[in-house]
Amino acid sequence: MYRHILSLLLFTGTALSSNAQHLAISNNLIFDAMGALSAGVEIPYHKNTSFDIYGSVRPWKRGDDSVHKHWTVQAQYRFWPCQLMNGFFWGPYAHGGQFNIGNKDLFFGVLNGLKPNRYEGWFVGGGIGGGYEYALEKHWNIGAEIGIGYTYIDYKKYDCEVCGALRDEGTYHYFGFSRLGLSIIYVF
Repeated sequence: MYRHILSLLLFTGTALSSNAQHLAISNNLIFDAMGALSAGVEIPYHKNTSFDIYGSVRPWKRGDDSVHKHWTVQAQYRFWPCQLMNGFFWGPYAHGGQFNIGNKDLFFGVLNGLKPNRYEGWFVGGGIGGGYEYALEKHWNIGAEIGIGYTYIDYKKYDCEVCGALRDEGTYHYFGFSRLGLSIIYVF
C-alpha cells in the first residue's frame, strides 16, 4: 500500500516539477448544482497525456425529508490527440466512494426504489470517458465530459430516510453512465 502511495507522490512530483506551467485546477459545476463541494487537479504527464483527479464531498443533509451525503474520488488518465488541455480528450478512469442517501431518486436509474428507503454503503468502479475543453482566455478553460463504465455497489437498505431497521443488504452491479462533468478550469 505504501509503495503505491509513494509511487503516486513521485509521479506527481515529477510531473509538477517539469510541467508546472500547465497544472490545472477545476470545479465540476454539476456537483455544485447538487449541493456538493468539488475540486480537481490535472497534471501533464507527457506531450499529449495528463492525469486528472477530482473529488466531491457532501457531508450535510439536504432537508428534513431526505438524506444525501457522499464522498467520491475519480481519477482519469487522459490522451489529447491535438493539444494538451485544449480540445478533445479521452481515456480510462476509476472511481470510488461512500454514500448515505434516502428518500431520493438517483440519476440513470441507479438503485431503483431509493425514494421510500435509505441506502448507505460504498462503491468502486471504472470505465472509459471522453470530453472537450475549450480555452476561454489564457488561463481559463471550460470543459465537458461523459463516461461509460461499471460500478460495484455494496449497500445496506433501511426502512426510512433517517431512522429505521435494517431491511436488506447486498450488492448491485451497475453498467452505464458513471462520469459526467461540466467544469470551469484554471490553467497555471
